[in-house]
Amino acid sequence: MKIRVGILDYGVGNIASLKGVLQKLGFQVSVGNTEKSFRSVEAIFLPGVGCFSYAMRNLRRLKMDEFLRNRFDAQDVNVIGICLGMQILFDDSEEGDCAGLGLINGRVKRFGGKECHVGWNIAAASNDDLISGESGYYFNHSYYVDCAAAVTVATSHYQFDFPVMVKKNRFYGVQFHPEKSQDNGLQLINTLVRAD
Repeated sequence: MKIRVGILDYGVGNIASLKGVLQKLGFQVSVGNTEKSFRSVEAIFLPGVGCFSYAMRNLRRLKMDEFLRNRFDAQDVNVIGICLGMQILFDDSEEGDCAGLGLINGRVKRFGGKECHVGWNIAAASNDDLISGESGYYFNHSYYVDCAAAVTVATSHYQFDFPVMVKKNRFYGVQFHPEKSQDNGLQLINTLVRAD
């Protein structure tokens, strides 16, 4: 039987691209924005391309912020945030000066100047075996997370070292786009869906 996964549609992100990759990996995929949409899933993906404050407004309007906090406390499903989907797991962001979900302590900050980190870069594993060695992934972001080493799984370098993968309870966040990162990305998605 196929493993069932969900994609939370909260008005941000390239859902079609992520869904296509998940189906290619053999997962049964449901897309939705209600609690009912995610019954019996092994993992929930939070895609993210867009504005932090807009994303949080949509989550609150849908009451999915509460749903995600309940999942975090219950630790009953893996939740995987991608790019902005990772950033909203934290306390707040300089983008829109907005509060996030507050599930992981940390603040989202803008890189110096008006630069955007775009392209392939290394994600070096720090304190977990979710990423082995140094693997290349595709990045496209102007903001990064400033958080504790205790929740940081991997880092990368752009202007300075910054977290690119985090973990707390069964919530995982990746700053890069695994769905656009070829074989390394596919392998990581498979690992995160099945992680304990």
